[in-house]
Amino acid sequence: MRVLAISLLLLLPSFAADTDQPPKIIFWNMQRHSVDMLVHNVPQRDTERLAQLKQTFHDLECKGDNLRERPAGEGTNLICTLPGTPAPGTKLETIVLTAHYEHEGAGMSAVDNWSGAMMLPFLYHALSAGPRHHTFVFAEVDGEAGSKDLLRAMPGARAVIAFEALGLGPPCFYIRSSGSVPNYTEALLKAALVRAADEIGKPQPEASIPGSWFRVDDTRQYRYAGVAAILLHSVSKATKHLPGSVDDTPERIDGDKYFDSYNLFCYYVVGLDQFPSQPLAPDQRTGGGRHR
Repeated sequence: MRVLAISLLLLLPSFAADTDQPPKIIFWNMQRHSVDMLVHNVPQRDTERLAQLKQTFHDLECKGDNLRERPAGEGTNLICTLPGTPAPGTKLETIVLTAHYEHEGAGMSAVDNWSGAMMLPFLYHALSAGPRHHTFVFAEVDGEAGSKDLLRAMPGARAVIAFEALGLGPPCFYIRSSGSVPNYTEALLKAALVRAADEIGKPQPEASIPGSWFRVDDTRQYRYAGVAAILLHSVSKATKHLPGSVDDTPERIDGDKYFDSYNLFCYYVVGLDQFPSQPLAPDQRTGGGRHR
């Protein structure tokens, strides 16, 4: 089993900041060649995938009690936790970022869904640059059984962001509203994504309902439980035949498209953390300070 470690010489983090208006979007930014190396090196056995993801999280400083394996049916989930501190007058809430990592389909399962699974440690690294108002949980799950176990382990999440089949083209999103109109958090998930695209001068991601290529839904269990969820993917009509097919190989992941998506998602998750939770009523506050 070959596990890639990130060399400190290959990973030289830098700050990326929005200078137009406060609050600043600040995150640790991975270099392009480190991202390329890790997403295009695709282990084939599930145990090797899990080991590589765990090593990458560890190299990016998620370790100790914050990085745990958890049995999930016949498989294993990998959970990395990045604690946060709520703004005065708001409560601490959890945002879950998730992707399934197991080998899927007849090919090398690079697009579906190594591309999504490897995005999680990159985004952990981005968020670790500064203090957070939310706790972020990065969950590498073993199929839908892993998603069910994750929901049982943390039923009180505020929102779930799932990453699937990235690097085929520009990122798209899918939000299935829990009612006839989006609720507060569902609207927030979209608004933060639109703002992130505006921040970096990119076209706004298009809404796209996943089709027959979409075999493992990491958001289903949460949506059924009434938790707001967004799916981020890159599959178009022209590429819908690729995920899970015999042609699902590392070469199909476009390095430019993947890195562009990574940059957008960095702005997205950091910006999402800056949106305050809905303020608590005065008798529910514990800190005595003003709410944002």
